[in-house]
Amino acid sequence: MTKPSRTLSILGVGLLSITVVVTLVLVNTVRFDGSLRALFNRDHGIYDHAMVDRSKKYLLNVLPLIETLNDAAEENLAVREEALAQFDLAYAYLNVGRYLERYECVQPALDDILTLRDDVEKGAKRAFRYQIWAEILTCYEDVGRSQDELKANLMERALIDSRANQFWMNVGVISVFALAIMLWFLLEIQHRRGHKSETEKEAWQSRAMTDHLTSTYNRMALHETLELLVKQWPVASESVGLVFYDIDHFKQFNDSFGHVAGDEALRQVASTVNKLLPNPSNHYRFGGEEFFIVNRETEHSEVVALADQILSAVQNLNIENPNSDTGVLTVSVGVYMLEQRDYTAEELIMKVDELLYIAKKHGRNRVVDEFTGQDI
Repeated sequence: MTKPSRTLSILGVGLLSITVVVTLVLVNTVRFDGSLRALFNRDHGIYDHAMVDRSKKYLLNVLPLIETLNDAAEENLAVREEALAQFDLAYAYLNVGRYLERYECVQPALDDILTLRDDVEKGAKRAFRYQIWAEILTCYEDVGRSQDELKANLMERALIDSRANQFWMNVGVISVFALAIMLWFLLEIQHRRGHKSETEKEAWQSRAMTDHLTSTYNRMALHETLELLVKQWPVASESVGLVFYDIDHFKQFNDSFGHVAGDEALRQVASTVNKLLPNPSNHYRFGGEEFFIVNRETEHSEVVALADQILSAVQNLNIENPNSDTGVLTVSVGVYMLEQRDYTAEELIMKVDELLYIAKKHGRNRVVDEFTGQDI
């Protein structure tokens, strides 16, 4: 409730005849407002269904791509990359904190998606994994059914509240003074509810953009950041560096020590890197063991220095990894500085991902930028 509205409510106490009419309208608005907020709330209303639907859509997009890969006589990198991208999007839209809290099937489904993604990434041509696909799709159905029930309950509640409002609209006129006092009281309540709703909305938006495991931003937040960045670029005068790093031999680490240890390693690495980041910088979990950093207002040498610090800091954690040449967990890092030209968000990811690929291809545990990448 804005300050002018509250001022009008006080004036309404003096304007007794007008107050009677205004009060009846506000009673209807206030009582129905809660139901509408519940129905359209992005945390638990009808929009919440869209997340699981998007995840399912992206996963189903993979099926024809897998068929194309299995039928192809030669390697098709473009199709493979598209399949991996669809897997990542399906994972990101299902890897939502509230889903993980409400539904037991979500975490196994996320693990299954990673398993299918690993098959495609390795280029393995194998029999169709009916059981895994069935488990994932069953989880989608369970989550969707539960969301439908929630939506139906919210709509029923809104209908009940609407009927109750009709009753209040037909309540006889009481004394002018009492209605004026009620007007002030109801407006004050609405002001408090509105403030609470805004607080809850901000909290939900933060949760929706945060990775549940590492408390970094998630891939959805990264895409929003990059979309905004490319709209402002190259008009913006600031210097922007992108850092893309990947934990080396992480799948083998999980195979050796289990996913619980893997999750703890991800948390330690993310926390360690967070402590190194200068302002203004944002840290994102891209997916699996891959992380992305957007570093603003910084020069090329500073971004490379940051990447070197990340390399050393992760290795100094001394997390045992027998599959690594160093015997401990390490990372490979790609660094890319934006040039004065137009980009797309996808192109930015591709640019720095190519440099990360070079780092991993040439021994891992190293930093590669657009200049060193040309020399290798």
